[in-house]
Amino acid sequence: MQHGLNPKNVDAVHTGDCWTAEGAERCCPVSRDQAVEAIRYQVLACSFCPPDSALGLLE
Repeated sequence: MQHGLNPKNVDAVHTGDCWTAEGAERCCPVSRDQAVEAIRYQVLACSFCPPDSALGLLE
């Protein structure tokens, strides 16, 4: 999960192996349930590693 400049704001959801989130200071791991909930509440899914597809939300 990628946070904005304000740590309370979530900017995007990534998969665990996304190259754009790798080593990023504003990214932290979350549970599958947290990632699903964030996407359902309209947090952007990364376009490089489509976590919504990886989580089975687009089926």
